[in-house]
Amino acid sequence: MTKQQILKYLAVLLVGSSISLFIFFSINNRYLLRNMAAIDNAVNKSVIKLEDELNKISLVVESMAFFYENKSFIPQHLFERFTNPFLNELNGIKALAWAPKILGTEKDIFQKFTLIKEVDSKNNLVPSKTRDLYYPVRVLNPATPFKKVLGYNIYSDSTKRDVILRSIKTNKPAISSLITLISDNTNTKGILALKSVNNPKTGEHKGIVLGVYRMDKLISETLNSEVKVLDICIHDEVDDAILFSNVDESKVTDKIFSKTVIKRTIKAVDREWQVHFVPKPEYLSFPHIFESYVVLILGLATTFLLVLIARRRDNHNDRLEARVLLRTAELEESNKQKENLLREIHHRVKNNLQITSSLINMQKRKLVSKEAITALQDSQARISAIALTHQKIYQDKDSKAVNLHEYLKDLMEYQNKISPTFSYTINCPEISIDLDRAVPLALIISELVTNAVKHAYPDTTKYNELIIDVDVLDDGMAAFSIKDNGKGLPENFVIENAEGIGFDIVKALCRQISAELTYDSDGNGTHFTVTFDNKI
Repeated sequence: MTKQQILKYLAVLLVGSSISLFIFFSINNRYLLRNMAAIDNAVNKSVIKLEDELNKISLVVESMAFFYENKSFIPQHLFERFTNPFLNELNGIKALAWAPKILGTEKDIFQKFTLIKEVDSKNNLVPSKTRDLYYPVRVLNPATPFKKVLGYNIYSDSTKRDVILRSIKTNKPAISSLITLISDNTNTKGILALKSVNNPKTGEHKGIVLGVYRMDKLISETLNSEVKVLDICIHDEVDDAILFSNVDESKVTDKIFSKTVIKRTIKAVDREWQVHFVPKPEYLSFPHIFESYVVLILGLATTFLLVLIARRRDNHNDRLEARVLLRTAELEESNKQKENLLREIHHRVKNNLQITSSLINMQKRKLVSKEAITALQDSQARISAIALTHQKIYQDKDSKAVNLHEYLKDLMEYQNKISPTFSYTINCPEISIDLDRAVPLALIISELVTNAVKHAYPDTTKYNELIIDVDVLDDGMAAFSIKDNGKGLPENFVIENAEGIGFDIVKALCRQISAELTYDSDGNGTHFTVTFDNKI
């Protein structure tokens, strides 16, 4: 496994895992945001509902006070008929009552109808002690379940006495701090809302109308849907007392509790309530939505599947690449063997041609006829030209072409050894000739050089020079020219009509390689040019 492949797999894992986790947290975050919106909505609704309910309490006691302002006595049945609608509309209401103001001197008159009572240390109703002022309950609704409360002196309790005095002073509704309800012995907590009643003509204080509320019922009935989302703690700022709380006390000191609690202040008639809303844990904790885990598992599985597919594909590609490399190595080895074999063949051909040349040389020594000797010499020169070509082929590292400059250099050295009566100049760039053109072109060059050496210089005492030029032309064409400073060709010489075998060979070979042969001759020498296609 390469480093690049490892990086690719890690990149796929990182991207796939990141996308999966992003979607996972996005789904859960959507539910978290929905829960936060539900919390905010529940808090706002709770504040509105509590304020509305407290306003209703204030309106009810105001209405009851107005009902009693011009009447000295209202019988139980009339009181019930007047207050029944209030009982149906108010949340958490325990009872509505009327308590007249009774002076100590009027106690005996009042007790002819109802015994005045108060609460002892065990929260039991007992006959009232002698006091200067009483506010005993005269009528209440409902009367049947709370019949024993009739005659209870509200003024005997300091907390209740304080709220009575506050309402008398302001002539407005007032609400108490937390009190223990006396209707049963369960120590149920509640609050008292009341309003002093004055004679509108004389301004004389007549008594109080009141409503008794059970605090837990007030909250549960008013905030029946909100308590499913929030835990609530209500604190009376005046008395520094807790009016209601369903908050788990073990979590009050928790740092998370202090960060998540939402505080609101509510006007409760003539007091202020500090309300702490604590979201339920399930609304704050990570949702762990099932579909998010499905997406996460599918995303991670898809990511690992992609890595597995990529790994299998890379393994397949590696095997293919190994097979290609192996096959390439085999082909290279085969080609190398073929090149060596081809080089060996050219070497053997060259050796065989040299043996042939040596045999001709032996035969030439036994001949007397100059014509026969000359013919054998010409054949020997042609064989040597071909042998030299094969030598250059097997000396080439690829055995696919002949270096023309090196070939001309070796050919002219060979010709100069045979006929040392001339000098030569080679002007040839580094140019290679392919195998199909190498042998024909070598024979053409050999024939033209041999012809110039044999026929151009009749006077060997003069300075005889042979100039060979090679030029690379456009479109892959090349031109080979040989120029001597000899006597020139005979007048009216036409190469097509030449009878010598040398020119026949040159013409035939030019046709074979599609070369163009041109010449120019005068008394100062002859200039042959061969133009050929050298596209390899």
